[in-house]
Amino acid sequence: MSDKKMSSSRKHHLKSLMLQIASTRLEEEAAEIVIAKKAYLEEHCPALSLPGSVEELQKLIKDIHGKIDKVDEERYDADAKVTKGQKEMLQALLGSSTRLPWT
Repeated sequence: MSDKKMSSSRKHHLKSLMLQIASTRLEEEAAEIVIAKKAYLEEHCPALSLPGSVEELQKLIKDIHGKIDKVDEERYDADAKVTKGQKEMLQALLGSSTRLPWT
């Protein structure tokens, strides 16, 4: 480029145009994200249908708590199995003569 410098007003104008374009793109991107999120939720999360009476709602809550308890028990059992397996594997690697402090 030649030694001519861009005028201050021209620089300001170009900078304003770039900021305006960037702002428009950010707004469009935000709108696309909202639309994508809405579509994802509609696809993966069915509409919630709550029972009409208090008794039905209490029954639903008890069912959900039962499922949560069952999952917690399964998670605890799986964690215990993994921990036991890790200890056994470490014991096998170190040899039977080595005493582990946590066993």
